[in-house]
Amino acid sequence: MTSRKYLLQWLCCAPSFLVLAVFLAIPRGTSTAKQAKRDSLRIGTSGKLTGQGADGAREKAGMDSLKSYIKDETGFDNEIIPQTDWQELAEQLSKKKLDLGIFQGYEFAWVQEKYPDLKPLTVAVNVYMNPVAYVVTQRTDPAKDFAGLKGYSLSIPAAGDHFLRLFVDRESEANGQKADAFFSKMPVSENVEDALDDLVDGKVQSLVTTRVGLEGYKRRKPGRFKQVKEVAHSKPFPPPVVVYQNSALDDATLRRFKESLLGAAKKERGQTLLTLFHLTSFELPPDDLNRVLADTRKEYPPPVTKAK
Repeated sequence: MTSRKYLLQWLCCAPSFLVLAVFLAIPRGTSTAKQAKRDSLRIGTSGKLTGQGADGAREKAGMDSLKSYIKDETGFDNEIIPQTDWQELAEQLSKKKLDLGIFQGYEFAWVQEKYPDLKPLTVAVNVYMNPVAYVVTQRTDPAKDFAGLKGYSLSIPAAGDHFLRLFVDRESEANGQKADAFFSKMPVSENVEDALDDLVDGKVQSLVTTRVGLEGYKRRKPGRFKQVKEVAHSKPFPPPVVVYQNSALDDATLRRFKESLLGAAKKERGQTLLTLFHLTSFELPPDDLNRVLADTRKEYPPPVTKAK
């Protein structure tokens, strides 16, 4: 009581700027949602994470492994909630109905301007930070560019990256047709190696894949790889992004979640998880991420949607 009495006397006599300084130095609780700690995390996705054409069993196995890994590494119970599309995911995050979201890189480019409070926490990498789509044919094929593939069959690996289909769709439209009409057929292969074997064997006329897929085939089957040539490739795409709402979670929760992802490649169980999602690591967002996102928006504008 005595000390409080002296404090009150001092405040009455002290210059106003000193009183203000003391007031600002006193720790105070904040009412922002960011300080509300959670025991459970709500994580949204914009689509399948194990590949655009992955079957239900593979996707469920991936989701179960991810949930278990997050629980064991962070202590948080968690729910992974697929959304209808990237737009719904962005909206649910902005309304704080979800704590974290997983976007394809090009999707995050589309939502970034409308939802500036959505921030990248980590990016998902498969060897190379910024993936590129490659379209290849047999070396003896006369096609020299994407336009030369009109009427060809095109294979897309079932577990392929989402940006591969975006590249094919937009390039087809630039040549006057939807992809399903531009190509005579678009068979799905179980994996990249099978798809490249089908290409070399003449069972399919062209294939879209990644640099990682081509390099893996070159290592395993160098003789057959020499029978393949590139006819088109994309500009670099941004990698998939794990996103948080700027005021949805406290700093400690974000840090624990981020560290669990960044450390995945250093643990056997984490490596298994990464393999399921065709990744080699999670990384901090690169310094040039905003530039790549802006380039992607320019090269691949968001699809036009009807007003609800």
